[in-house]
Amino acid sequence: MKKGRIYYDNGNLKYDGELKNNEPHGEGIGYWENGIDVWFKGTFKNGKPFGKGKFYYNTGQLRYEGEFEGLEYVGQGTEYYENGHVKFTGRFRKCHYFFYGARLYVEGKLYYKTGKLRYEGTFKGFKNYEFDTGTEYLEDDRIIVHGRD
Repeated sequence: MKKGRIYYDNGNLKYDGELKNNEPHGEGIGYWENGIDVWFKGTFKNGKPFGKGKFYYNTGQLRYEGEFEGLEYVGQGTEYYENGHVKFTGRFRKCHYFFYGARLYVEGKLYYKTGKLRYEGTFKGFKNYEFDTGTEYLEDDRIIVHGRD
């Protein structure tokens, strides 16, 4: 595999790393349109993130680190709020919605923006906050147990 660079139409750096058929494939770094700030660092396959990597907000703050399939979070990973606190850590599955960072939570720990634990357990349905079997921690310190008899 050869190394190379790809540029945006405005001349700014878009990608730096391994290429196959002149598209990102292998280890590399993807840049936001300003050509300076990194949006993804890790493994690409056929032009898209695939395998392990790190996805960043356009502010430079880490947004997600873990496994990817295209632009979707899959497998084990950790998602972050823009303030740097952990949002979710655990297992993700593919999502039918398409946008950067498309994901559904399967099992793990969900946190409030303050960093305080919100829920730990399994998730169901097509929304990330549909709790299945686990424990929910309200901000007023009350606890709700879900899905257990």
